[in-house]
Amino acid sequence: MFHIHGEWKIEVHDNIVIQWFSGCWNEEAAIAYVKEFQAKTTPLKGTNWAIISLFEDWELGVPEIEKHIETHCEWFKANGCIKDCHIYSPSAAKEMQLERLIPHTDAFYERQVFTHNEDAVSWLASHGFFVDPLYVKQIEKK
Repeated sequence: MFHIHGEWKIEVHDNIVIQWFSGCWNEEAAIAYVKEFQAKTTPLKGTNWAIISLFEDWELGVPEIEKHIETHCEWFKANGCIKDCHIYSPSAAKEMQLERLIPHTDAFYERQVFTHNEDAVSWLASHGFFVDPLYVKQIEKK
């Protein structure tokens, strides 16, 4: 077992999960993150909810994280997540790994990628999920 490499923050704001990621992730980080995410979002189960994921400071992950992230994505879709926003500056490497791991839009779930927090917040608001863009920005700074 290795030490955790990679950082994250998860905050639940009403029916929106806002999360920030940093560093290069190893398998231990993915396992710990999934456990924390499920604990914090369990109260949302049975409702419709959304995720905002801030990937600007994330530096990819080792291949061993993939099985944990795929299972994690199945879990959140099965438990009410219907909208999902990824926010990061254009990056072919990030896009390649995230596109391979994260589910694509289907009849019950929609994911969009944005380069600015405000655009993601506006998109979510157009679907009935409301959060102040300044609150999203604060999570990056904490």
